[in-house]
Amino acid sequence: MNRLTWIAPLVFIAVMLGGVGVAEATGAWITSGKQVVAAGQLAPEDVKGSMTLQQAADGLGMGFPELVTLINPPDPSLLTPTTAFKDLEAFVPGFDLATFRETLRAYLNAKNGTPIPAPTTTPSGTSSPSVVAASTPSATATHTATSTAQATGTGTGDASIKGSMTLRQVADASHLTVAALVAECGLPADANPDLTLRELADSVPGFDVQVVKDAVARLR
Repeated sequence: MNRLTWIAPLVFIAVMLGGVGVAEATGAWITSGKQVVAAGQLAPEDVKGSMTLQQAADGLGMGFPELVTLINPPDPSLLTPTTAFKDLEAFVPGFDLATFRETLRAYLNAKNGTPIPAPTTTPSGTSSPSVVAASTPSATATHTATSTAQATGTGTGDASIKGSMTLRQVADASHLTVAALVAECGLPADANPDLTLRELADSVPGFDVQVVKDAVARLR
């Protein structure tokens, strides 16, 4: 009887781990390294810098070539399924993940004809959902989204603010104090200002380059 009391939990854990393994093998789940998401259930705002292009394509329910077309790199052959979003700036000058998420949202709305809730960033740095009206599906959806992708890196706010910059560099370039910028971005007071914006986006939920651009605009 005593033996059964400790064998049963071990059997349960083995079954659960085996189920996850089978789900990943069949494509029902994708592991990004920091999270597990259902295939085809990823939202644009869930795309993180640490994700590979293939992980994002699978999670968004689209093909890898389709995703590359939206990114619109100068040389598509340089991008591979294992390329991470945080490394894209080396291949696509001016690439900005926050702006690209909006490109994805516009494309998926046009493709599916279903509105995808878009998060709105508050001054505290948190996000709340709002509904974006669905675009009418048409044969020009890919062309429209690709045209938007050509402008990746501009977005709203200061286009000179890039994911490769640190908070300190942004503050210096904008003639602001680091403390004021950290507070306006809704970050903890002890946030490391010498981390790049991409690194902060990977570790702070709801934070991205657009949050910094909006904060700078408000402080000026």
